[in-house]
Amino acid sequence: MNIFDGIEKLITEHGSAAILSQQLALAKDQFAQLERKVSDLQTQTGRLEAQLAREQVDHKKARVELQRLEEEHAEEVVIHRLVEFRRGKRTRGKWVAFCPKCHMPADGDTSPDGEGFVYCTADCGWRARAFLSFLIGELGG
Repeated sequence: MNIFDGIEKLITEHGSAAILSQQLALAKDQFAQLERKVSDLQTQTGRLEAQLAREQVDHKKARVELQRLEEEHAEEVVIHRLVEFRRGKRTRGKWVAFCPKCHMPADGDTSPDGEGFVYCTADCGWRARAFLSFLIGELGG
């Protein structure tokens, strides 16, 4: 039994049945539209919940992969006498000089007057006065 069946019975038994019947028909139409809208929204909610579940699984996988990559590429970083040194997997566990300005690899050389200097291999313009082998020795590696 529908919620409108009782109302329809009352309208039929009483006067002004035509007007009330039209209003009841309008109410039934509106009710049917709202039921369809509820159904559509429930369907949409189901799709969105399924999509959210997939996205949460993907997000969890991405977090696990990020953690793995961070651990795989972890490095010790030290600034010693104006030179950045890194030690980790990509440097095969040895201290390697890097530019503290642009973080590209650095190298050492000796000037014609015998002074040692460390410079950026990416030509960013950074230089420091020091013998690279001496600095690495101070770091213990």
